[in-house]
Amino acid sequence: MKFVLFHGSYGSSEGNWFPYLKNQLELINQDVLVPQFPIEDHKEILHLGEKKAKAIKQNLKNWLNYFKKNLLNKLKGKKDLVFVGHSLAPVFILHLVDNFNLKLDCVVFVSPFLQLPKDLWDFYLVNQTFYKTDFDFAKLKKLIPVSYVVYGNDDPYVDKKYIFDFAERMDSQTIEIMGGKHLNSEAKFLSFPLVFELCKSRLETKEYL
Repeated sequence: MKFVLFHGSYGSSEGNWFPYLKNQLELINQDVLVPQFPIEDHKEILHLGEKKAKAIKQNLKNWLNYFKKNLLNKLKGKKDLVFVGHSLAPVFILHLVDNFNLKLDCVVFVSPFLQLPKDLWDFYLVNQTFYKTDFDFAKLKKLIPVSYVVYGNDDPYVDKKYIFDFAERMDSQTIEIMGGKHLNSEAKFLSFPLVFELCKSRLETKEYL
């Protein structure tokens, strides 16, 4: 089985709990990819300010192009693909599945949303091209037959209504983490055994273990 882990805005393939999850999956002999997508320098964006800052690297077009150039050939036609995405990554995964007709075994969506208000301008700047609420969800659910939405009950960035809207549209099983906040390193999530167990459950279903 092949696993692909996707970071979010201003994110890193080496950030949050990605190194932990990659290591745990590799210990049970799984193939894991953790791509680094083009991102802006967050400090530079804040320094420039709302009026001058521009999203040059992180936008939907660039991320789709990066995926097409660096990952698509490694994944297209493969069976038993599992994607795991955090924050902005879940809606990006929907774009990927929609654009490239990827058939996935399962997706673990962590702290997901389809869109968010403009409250945090620095995140809205780099996120806005990804926002989409009118996907063909019937198509997506056929290509993603099993999915989970994992979220913190007290997420400071993503209101529950956006998380539940995402989960409802994708018929995802929801799992609430009390005190989990945005389920990132800021909330001290440098490991994430629950997500590992969800991934491992797919292996057990397919009798990989």
